[in-house]
Amino acid sequence: VILIYFLCGSVCLYSLFTIYFTVGLHRLKIINRKEYLPTISIVVAARNEESNLQQLLNSLVEQDYPKEKMEIIIVSDRSTDGSWQIINDFSNLYPFVKGIQLEEKPDDMTPKKYALTCGINNTGGEIILSTDGDCIVPKGWSRSMVSSFDDNTGIVVGRSSINLSNPSFFNQYQSVDFLGIMAANAGVIGWQKGWSGSGQNIAYKRNAFEKIGGFLPVAKTISGDDMYLVQSISRHYDLHFNTDPNSFIYTQPAPSIKAFINQRIRWASNSRYLWETNILFLFFLIIAFISNSVLIIALWNKRVLSIFLFLFIIKIISDGLVLYTGSVKLNVSFKKIHFITWSIFQPIYIPLTAVMGLVGWWTWKE
Repeated sequence: VILIYFLCGSVCLYSLFTIYFTVGLHRLKIINRKEYLPTISIVVAARNEESNLQQLLNSLVEQDYPKEKMEIIIVSDRSTDGSWQIINDFSNLYPFVKGIQLEEKPDDMTPKKYALTCGINNTGGEIILSTDGDCIVPKGWSRSMVSSFDDNTGIVVGRSSINLSNPSFFNQYQSVDFLGIMAANAGVIGWQKGWSGSGQNIAYKRNAFEKIGGFLPVAKTISGDDMYLVQSISRHYDLHFNTDPNSFIYTQPAPSIKAFINQRIRWASNSRYLWETNILFLFFLIIAFISNSVLIIALWNKRVLSIFLFLFIIKIISDGLVLYTGSVKLNVSFKKIHFITWSIFQPIYIPLTAVMGLVGWWTWKE
């Protein structure tokens, strides 16, 4: 009986959250101040991205933003491959590109935040844009992100999705999973609430970054730079999710199942701090954990098998509602077979990655 109550209650609450996300996606507002052209600083922290940096830098230097108002700072975070040579070559070719080479880990701040802080401290743009070393940005990215700011906006979150130039089944599975995360975050922003975003595609005003103390309040937290920025800045300013296709960024998929799980564990580790920063977000994650865990447990109990099947279908419909709305709003398509596969495996790896994230069982990129 207790199992039935847990199963019904958790899935019902989970479904209510999916409705919240879906309505939020429809509430997203379009801001397009084409005449707004402030100075901008594009800051990228990269570690051992030799295989991706050439593509990223080519896409950054080809931005259609006025070059006299733009600067690009690439921070090589203790890279041991050929990353610095690529950065150095571009900085010699383009006067608005600058490289910073870090050799050692700092004692008072985690490496990624320190790298970003060094980059930001060496820039002067009114708006800071950030992406990752394995991404490709479209030509109109910076102009589109900047045009999404109004006077009260402190931070703009952009869409990123999996690069499917290699459309393998595993990569398309990752694309569905990443779309679910992105759509949920966008849906929450539609309610003018900030849960998280993606450091692959984010922009914020310098004065907003300074107002929250930069990364100092979370200096020792290894992951979650994007979540911290979205939550902290949105307490003082409006936030916006940019649905303009000109701002859409593509990132490389995880190369293996092990890398995929490790990435999700690292993301899940950020939930350890939510009880201090965002109770509603934490409550949703707990509900997602319980509903998925109980579904797996109920699968082995013949007495509740029929209820399990009914609620599992309800959950699939709820997830499908968010994913379908997200696919339309964020221009990310998916096939039914990949969605069904994701729906089957999600209840398995969600509890697994949640527990492993809480105990810190993951590795950082070397």
